[in-house]
Amino acid sequence: MASFPERIATDSMRKFGMKPGQIYSAEQIRIVREEIGGRHFPLKGEMNFEEAGLSASALLDDGDKERRARLRFESRFHPSNYPAAEFVKCCRYAAGDELERHLLTLCLDPARPVADGSPWYFPTLVSSLREFMASQIESHCQKTVVTTLGERVHEALDYTAGTRSLSLIEGSARFGKSHSVTDWCERHPGRARYVQLESSRDDMSFFRAIAEALGVSINLNSKAQELRLRIEETLQCGDLVIVFDEAHYLWPNLIDSRTLPARINWILTALVNKGVPVVLVTTPQFLLNQKALEKRTRWTSEQLVGRIGYYEKLPDILTPEDLHDVAAAIAPDASEQTIEALVVYAQASSKYLAGIRHAVDRAGFIARKEGREKIQFNDVKRALKQAVIPSDTAFANAVGDANNPSRKRAAKVFATPMQPTLRAPAISLPIAKIPARGVRPALQNEIEEAELSHV
Repeated sequence: MASFPERIATDSMRKFGMKPGQIYSAEQIRIVREEIGGRHFPLKGEMNFEEAGLSASALLDDGDKERRARLRFESRFHPSNYPAAEFVKCCRYAAGDELERHLLTLCLDPARPVADGSPWYFPTLVSSLREFMASQIESHCQKTVVTTLGERVHEALDYTAGTRSLSLIEGSARFGKSHSVTDWCERHPGRARYVQLESSRDDMSFFRAIAEALGVSINLNSKAQELRLRIEETLQCGDLVIVFDEAHYLWPNLIDSRTLPARINWILTALVNKGVPVVLVTTPQFLLNQKALEKRTRWTSEQLVGRIGYYEKLPDILTPEDLHDVAAAIAPDASEQTIEALVVYAQASSKYLAGIRHAVDRAGFIARKEGREKIQFNDVKRALKQAVIPSDTAFANAVGDANNPSRKRAAKVFATPMQPTLRAPAISLPIAKIPARGVRPALQNEIEEAELSHV
């Protein structure tokens, strides 16, 4: 309604015009009045039977002459014309009261034609919705950046939608994989649904996440079986691409010899086999979980492997140009010097793209404390030097300390034997060194030297 206020009118109103101060003639009023479905705007000499609670046949009834006489008298004072603004107000009121219900019917009733012509107060609704969707897509595209990694993700998703197959997209964390997937879904709002999976093991949370993405009705009494049936009906009868992010959560957490990957099997049998385009987006943990399940159970992966129509292994590095574009998108008002500092930090930090966001957030915090909205180069420099880099280094050291404790383990003490002739065996138990986690610290000196070289 806010995007197309001039279209909330009948066809004749748009033809006659709705300029401020415009007056409709009696003939124009009769035409518009028929379109809005009633005589809400009586003209001079017309008796308003509806407001009096009478029908037109009451004119021939001699039992209420006094009431008819009063209506004739009142009709002499009806206006000869009305301003167009009165009809505009009538259409806007109807739209505010009825448009939501009409949209629900349009979406849910297969018998309702998806075409212009209704409702009477917004006859160009369907074409306006398509224009609104196109404008939203254009606005989103102008505000987002597609990296080289993102282009590969988009290509895989385009292929999946075109072939209605199953695709697996694998990539390391912190490289913009999820962002690229959600970006593609927002560029195709009528074609795709994005599902963020959780680590929970129960079926209800799994199907609830899918139902929320699809818009399937959910109530507190819904059961997993009911949601599953609604989801299957929605996806099998439509043209939606469904994207599962964090797909490694599809594998069961607890594994014994009888465990089966119920979620994987459901996707294969209820979706892929029915021609529903499915995309699984995950980290390398997906294949590790698959191998662990195969090793410990009788389940084999032939059915899954045979149905994967496309596998995309994403790179583990972004080009400096990509980092520059991402930094410019996160901080659109920043100077070129600021963008270069963020790129240098991202290249040295183990957080990678997430590090750019954290640095910009910290710089914005510093700027707001000083009463400014836009961040400056000094804000970013202070954020990196005083907070972000020390935080990265402290966390990396904390992880290192946890993996390599400074305190030695207590020596194993054997019980004193009851027989004095026996001695405790002199056994040396080697302690296996726990491998350190793959957290690469952002070294303070390295970052400062890189910053200074660009400053």
